[in-house]
Amino acid sequence: MEAKDTWVRAVEMPILTRHYNPGSATAVFRGRAQAVATRTTSSQYVIWECLVFFCGYKIVPASNLSSPSFPAASPALETFGLKFSSGGAHISRTMMLAELEAVLTAVPVGSGALDYREAILDRNVLGKNTDSTRKESLRRLRELYALDEARPVFGLLRKLHAIDPDSLPLLALQVAWARDPLFRATTQPVMDAAEGERVETARLAQAFEATFPNQYSDLSRNQTARHAASSWTQSGHLTGRANKTRQRIKPTAVAVAMALFLGDIAGYHGAAVFSNPWCALLDLNADRARALGQEAHRAGLLNLRAVGEVVEMSFPHLAAHIAKFHNQTS
Repeated sequence: MEAKDTWVRAVEMPILTRHYNPGSATAVFRGRAQAVATRTTSSQYVIWECLVFFCGYKIVPASNLSSPSFPAASPALETFGLKFSSGGAHISRTMMLAELEAVLTAVPVGSGALDYREAILDRNVLGKNTDSTRKESLRRLRELYALDEARPVFGLLRKLHAIDPDSLPLLALQVAWARDPLFRATTQPVMDAAEGERVETARLAQAFEATFPNQYSDLSRNQTARHAASSWTQSGHLTGRANKTRQRIKPTAVAVAMALFLGDIAGYHGAAVFSNPWCALLDLNADRARALGQEAHRAGLLNLRAVGEVVEMSFPHLAAHIAKFHNQTS
């Protein structure tokens, strides 16, 4: 049955959900299933046959599993500050970490949206040479971070940044990723890369095109990929200038507190909160996220009680942001 250039394998799947990933395609089975995967002469794996005996199945690209998933759109999450529509700042800018830090340094916590606008346009805290570049910087920073403490996601960033300014790269990453679908589209090649593996900008561009097929020109696609590569470098996921390689994140307790908070807001409850997409962005598996959650608990950033699958979590220091979210959903 097996030819020289063909690889065939049958896999028996238990009743629990499992991921079967023999290369560039992945079958996700719910229930007991048997899959037969065939490797073609082009060295690409395809799912050839799937027999499902209980709950059914679906076949999805591997990228849909290896990159962190994003919660479904809802008015409450949009009001909180997450973005689901197409378009984003990375079409023309990076995550603008240096600019964000300059603004947070110049504008005190508790300021209004007009104060952030005045700092950028009138006081020129970013040191831009022209009115047009100041306005463009304000526009893109708003797209990425909202720059309005009345918007809970930015109020959360400001609160946690005040506790630990050194955590800003990972705090900014989590907010920018939540607010820029273009940036999110480049996630899979970075998350899939092994430590020390080179990550080509072309791979980011391919992932971007797979998410937005035939929607952007080659110029825009490649430009967005370059900006995203810079952002992944600013966050610490990549290192190097021309040749970028993957490195593993060492998240702080403050960064983990944000990841758990955003996961909880997005509907990841119980033990699932440790597998939410923001934890995945921090290179955390569920066990490591749970351990660092306990560290955040000891640091007073959250209250956590976890025994097996029973997880109780609250955020007393972030109560105002939770109240805003619940007011929006009521």
